[in-house]
Amino acid sequence: MSCCTWCFCFLLCLRFLVCNACLHKERSALVDIGNKIGAWTHPSDGNDCCRWDGVTCSSGTGRVTGLDLTDLGGVIYLLNATWFLPFEELQSLSLSNLAIQGCLPGAGFEIWSSLHKLEILDLSNNQLNDSAILFLDSLPSLRSLFLNGNVITSAQILKRLSKRKLEVLDLSWNVIVDNISTDICNMTSLQELHLNANLFFGHLPSCFRNLTSLRVLDLSYNLLTINFPSPNFENMPSLVRFSLSYNHLEGILSLSSFSKYIQLKYLGLSSNSTDFQVRAETLVANISMQLQVIELSNCNLNANFDALQGFFLHQHGLHFIDLSNNNLSGRFPMWLIENNTDLLYLNVQNNSFDGPIVLPSKVNMNLLWLDASCNMLNREVPVGMNVTFPKLYHLNLSRNFFQGTCRSSLGYLENLLFLDISYNNFSDDIAASFFGPYQSSPASLFLSNNSFYGSLRELNSTSLQYLVLDNNDISGEIPISICENSMLGMVDISNNRLTGTIPNCICNPFVLQILNLRGNHLSGSIPADLSNCSLLQFLDLSKNHLSGQIPSLPNLTYLHLSENNFNGTFPLPVSFNPYLKTVDLRYNQLGGTIPSSIAEASPELRVLLLKGNLFEGMISIQVCQLKYLRLLDLSNNMLSGHIPSCLSSMGLYRDVDSFLFQYSGYRLTSGPDPDSFGSNDYSHSHYDNGFQGTLLEIDQEEITTKSRQDYYKGSILSYMSGLDFSSNQLKGSIPECIGSMQWLRALNFSNNSLSGPIPMSLYNLSNLESLDLSHNSLAGQIPSELAALHSLEVFSVAYNNLSGPTLGTMGQFITFDQSCYEGNPGLCGRPLPKNCSTTLSIPLPAVDDGHDRFDDLILFGSLALFYTVGFWTSLGALYFKSSWRWPLFSAVDRFCDSLVARWAILIRRVHSTGS
Repeated sequence: MSCCTWCFCFLLCLRFLVCNACLHKERSALVDIGNKIGAWTHPSDGNDCCRWDGVTCSSGTGRVTGLDLTDLGGVIYLLNATWFLPFEELQSLSLSNLAIQGCLPGAGFEIWSSLHKLEILDLSNNQLNDSAILFLDSLPSLRSLFLNGNVITSAQILKRLSKRKLEVLDLSWNVIVDNISTDICNMTSLQELHLNANLFFGHLPSCFRNLTSLRVLDLSYNLLTINFPSPNFENMPSLVRFSLSYNHLEGILSLSSFSKYIQLKYLGLSSNSTDFQVRAETLVANISMQLQVIELSNCNLNANFDALQGFFLHQHGLHFIDLSNNNLSGRFPMWLIENNTDLLYLNVQNNSFDGPIVLPSKVNMNLLWLDASCNMLNREVPVGMNVTFPKLYHLNLSRNFFQGTCRSSLGYLENLLFLDISYNNFSDDIAASFFGPYQSSPASLFLSNNSFYGSLRELNSTSLQYLVLDNNDISGEIPISICENSMLGMVDISNNRLTGTIPNCICNPFVLQILNLRGNHLSGSIPADLSNCSLLQFLDLSKNHLSGQIPSLPNLTYLHLSENNFNGTFPLPVSFNPYLKTVDLRYNQLGGTIPSSIAEASPELRVLLLKGNLFEGMISIQVCQLKYLRLLDLSNNMLSGHIPSCLSSMGLYRDVDSFLFQYSGYRLTSGPDPDSFGSNDYSHSHYDNGFQGTLLEIDQEEITTKSRQDYYKGSILSYMSGLDFSSNQLKGSIPECIGSMQWLRALNFSNNSLSGPIPMSLYNLSNLESLDLSHNSLAGQIPSELAALHSLEVFSVAYNNLSGPTLGTMGQFITFDQSCYEGNPGLCGRPLPKNCSTTLSIPLPAVDDGHDRFDDLILFGSLALFYTVGFWTSLGALYFKSSWRWPLFSAVDRFCDSLVARWAILIRRVHSTGS
């Protein structure tokens, strides 16, 4: 072999060795990083770091060009940016999901200005704030920047990056509260812009149309106001993904405006506003795009649905369709499934579709998710769904009018993971329908408010996670086999006819978080093993026949044991729980004193209900230390002594937490992320059983106020507040400090032995709706200042020793009859028959007869307007926006009261004119 040949072979081998092993200094740097975050401690590929997980090297030089530390299990709270300086050829760096909060002093992102080839930087899903990202604009070659899932609050980063030729920018899932400024218009190289899931507000700048290179634009889930037709989106012909969903969209948008977007695959136009409408012209042949995802929730489609059907009939590749909240009517749109054979997700909830569901003639092998809840569908669920939709795993038919049995139609869906048919008229044997030997039981089963009967017998499904069977006619005992469900997180069999005892092994599934057996005929004691339920947060065993000891429940948040047969003293295991927010022990046989340690042991307590027991002694001043307490009901006991004068200290922190009575657990969501359905490679691994770790309005209380018992739950309960010390043996005067508890809505001190005057300070209770001081020994006059209580709807000072004039001619008090004042011989004035000879009633204003008819027209016009517009507006708002319910109730109450007062004044005018 010639010398030249040997040289050639030597150089070839040398090149091979260089190209297939990383540089020593880069390997050393990787080892140092690995030691810091616990990665690459025992690399399986030896010394060649180019073969290590997350490391990419150039095939030509062996230099490290890419680093991905995302899935290596490490955590970096304070990043040292100098770690990465040895990688001079680095082009891509991913530091996602590492809990990074910022950089070490002197080792921030500005150091990376020497990384001239770094083009892709992923810092997503960390804890970076505005100051931590200040110098990211110092990277000279940056093209793609991912900052989604951090805690950025300002849009200043847009200004700093506006001079960079970014192609991809992702700021989604932050908490940015800002306008979208004109700085973004300078980023004309952008191809992808993700600003979704923030708090951007205002209008888009007019120069937004300059972003003509965009392929992906996602502004969904913000507070933006976007008017259509809009010129901002006319010059983006390359769009593949376009989403404005869940902003304040206004005006009319025609789908024909997308005719030139031939590459568009994702169209999101779901709206938060009722002032937005999506329309389609009859001729849709000029729309050549073939969508995969379309979101049109709350788009007023009912006004133009015939033409929209033509548009949908031209779409044959849809994977994801959301037409919810549009008041669409007619038969169930099975044609959408037939026309899109690749359809994976269909959501038509909260419309007005009626009639039966008629299955298509052909088998659909792709449909995974179907939500037709909140419609008017009826008759029986068709037999053969398991054959027609064999892969279906999420089915929601709740809140319709289905009836009959369902075992042959729903009991054999082998892949079903989630089934909700609650609030229908089904009637069938519960065990035969869902727990038979050949039935497939889903992981999440919701059968509430039907007429299922029979006993549970054997729960043969070990995959159950959520079992919700409340408000049916289920009888028999709770089967022992329920303990074999090791994944069971929620059990609700409330308001049925269960008998027997609660199984001792009920907490064998240590993941149990919610147990609701309220309103049955259960007896025996509470299983002691419940104290081992470390995740149990909600327990409701009220309205049963339970007795015995109450075990320690160390992490419980909501406890409901009312209307049972518990006796003895106040349960100390309950009082020594620092996480408790609600304790309801009403209508038992508990006695002794209320422990003074309760405030120290349970400082988070929001609701304490002890009505109808045998508690005695004085009300401890330690109760005043419950800074969050909103509802305190000690009525119908044998308490004595004085009302503590420190009560004004109670409830001081009432507004700190806006979700006081909402359980931070599981809540059914309307659907998954459409991105999960954007391609045919969707798998069950993306499925989360339809739940997210958000808020569930599960806690509810029955509260006596306004002379009636009402149920309050969830966010509505957080608005309710009151003190009820009625029917005890309290004495002394009413403390003046009560007037400083301005958050009170109900105050009841009736049926005691209180004396002294009514405190004038009560006029400060501007939110008070119910005031009952009857059946005491109060003396003196009724303070005229109480006329300032404009929200008052229930008032009684009957059977006291009061004297002087009533408030029957003042403000809200004109609506109260004489029963509110009876039993006080010294009182006089309206509405009592006894006139006040020495007291002048407040004169009515002079009435101009010429204006009477006009005033009457206003009155009756207001009545008509209220009953037509107000009713339907309130009903819609209550249904869609639970957080508005209490304000709406209050507004309606005040409006009705003002009408009643005006009507009373009118009647008096008529009587005075007649006389």
